[in-house]
Amino acid sequence: MTILAWLAVVDLLAVVLLTARRVDVRLVLLLGALPLFAAAGGPGMVEMMRKVAAEMSNAATIVPIGSAMGFAYVLRMTGCDGEMVRLLLRPLRRAPALLVPGGIAAGYLVNTTIVSQAGTAAVLGPILIPLLRAGGLDAATAGAVLLMGASMGGELFNPGAVEMRKLSELTGIAGHEVVSRQAPLNFAACGSALLTFWILAARRARSESEADVEAEDGLGQMRVNPFKAMIPIAPLAILFMDGAMGPSSPLVEFAGPSKILTAMLVGVLLAWAAVPKTGSRLAPEFFEGAGYAYTHVISLIVAASTFAEGVRRSGLIQVLVRLLGDQPALAPMASVVIPWSLGVISGSGIAPAVAIMEFFVPAAEHLGLDPVRIGTLASLGAHFGRTMSPAAAVVAMCVRLSGESATNLIRRVVPPLLVGMAVMIVVSVLRLF
Repeated sequence: MTILAWLAVVDLLAVVLLTARRVDVRLVLLLGALPLFAAAGGPGMVEMMRKVAAEMSNAATIVPIGSAMGFAYVLRMTGCDGEMVRLLLRPLRRAPALLVPGGIAAGYLVNTTIVSQAGTAAVLGPILIPLLRAGGLDAATAGAVLLMGASMGGELFNPGAVEMRKLSELTGIAGHEVVSRQAPLNFAACGSALLTFWILAARRARSESEADVEAEDGLGQMRVNPFKAMIPIAPLAILFMDGAMGPSSPLVEFAGPSKILTAMLVGVLLAWAAVPKTGSRLAPEFFEGAGYAYTHVISLIVAASTFAEGVRRSGLIQVLVRLLGDQPALAPMASVVIPWSLGVISGSGIAPAVAIMEFFVPAAEHLGLDPVRIGTLASLGAHFGRTMSPAAAVVAMCVRLSGESATNLIRRVVPPLLVGMAVMIVVSVLRLF
């Protein structure tokens, strides 16, 4: 390897170490990019600032992510998210045996519309956890059900999700098609994790007096408003219908980011129709959500993309591609394990996924691999890593809602998530689908 490539290796180790010591991941990534740009020669600092500026104004990420989070804030204000949660959970009251898989599936579905794991847990938890406790589950298992559902991978079914937008950008494939192509691997990994968790929870179940405890689950307080309950999925339905209709779609004139924005704004208008008295607060709430997305999500993309560009300039990626070219079967494992480890350390699923996609997706075809598959592996690996990280915001939210320690929740989700990771690696290596 060249001196620059060795510098990149040392730099990567320093980034991991600093992140493990809970230094802000954005600061670490930007500081880590500095020596890489400087050592590459030429006006290194100028090039780094150009990269930062380009990512800070990148409409392909800012518009979809900001509009999706703005829509999530509108849903919260109008109560449409709560109605959807009640609709999803109501059948579970009559089927106690399905509380564990149903609770995880409910979080998974809510996360497809609310592209924030902590936000999903905050919406779902106050209703789900009392329902699970009343069904006889201990507090740690109830909190782990919420954690698994809210953080495992449901977000990847939203074309506006960070990872799907980045994968669409890197491959040139439309967002809805990327979502469709990642679905089988997502279902295989998350489905096997859910099944494993269900089996382990059944073994752990105890017939104690907790099963007779009356808990207020919020489901019987009022009737579900079906119109409000369906509004959260309206933008997703619009985007998938647009993809299915092709040239005859009414949105055919819109480009990718503006198409997602249009779908989200239609959702906002529907929420206004459902709760007319909120009209004067819709715009402030929408842009409050968009601002939150820029601060907490887009900033991570800016830092991760800049650092990834620095590593690319060092030549380390070319070395890795040559090594993997001799043994391409190792690429799927590396695409999962590396973002998983970074997710565990940093508590973020976005930054590791984006960084690894920047490295491996452009080289996928050279390795004889499907670039969408590699991007999906990186995304799921990072999501699984974040779900078992004590530094993750979604873990902290589930701890607060369940009253259990982070250690107890993580102890319950680690085995099923590791099974899910093993399944997605095996499926990819054997190319089962």
